[in-house]
Amino acid sequence: MADGIFYRDLRQPFITADQTGVTLATTQKMLWAVGASSPSILPANYWTVGKTVKLTANLKWTAVANANAITLGMAYGAADAPACIVLSSAIVPVSSTSTFSVFMQGYATCRSIGTAGTLSMWGMAIAPTGLVAATVDGLFTWPSAGVTVVSTVDTTVGTNALSFTAARATAAGDTVVATNILVEALN
Repeated sequence: MADGIFYRDLRQPFITADQTGVTLATTQKMLWAVGASSPSILPANYWTVGKTVKLTANLKWTAVANANAITLGMAYGAADAPACIVLSSAIVPVSSTSTFSVFMQGYATCRSIGTAGTLSMWGMAIAPTGLVAATVDGLFTWPSAGVTVVSTVDTTVGTNALSFTAARATAAGDTVVATNILVEALN
């Protein structure tokens, strides 16, 4: 017997080509350009209390030899300045120049709506041993230390996007290309 009319719905547009690469900086940057062709733009008044959205991405990460810490996270808001960002703890990578596949998955649940609405976001990323040291498990989780983060966002505008973010402790020149992005409404 079903619990109700709950569903999973993959949001359009579907990604049919790799996204434009993003060069990391010392501040958190969204890992793909947010525009009309992005499935991560959510329309005005999209959120309802309890609505959960799952974001999944596969990334082609080209690292530049540098052992400066990497911090990953998830954001919601305007492309240039997301209002809501939750972050992992910093992990020190291996200093190598190579290309790696990184898998990221996160969830956002609406706790209240309006111009001062709130979202709770959490998730993880799996990085291969070539990018992070073998002594580190390669699992980034956010928010760090499992702390519940509820951030204030404006759920009434239609230009906000759900995205993953990354930063290096000092500029290293890494580039990240999103090869697949899935945005699923879970209810």
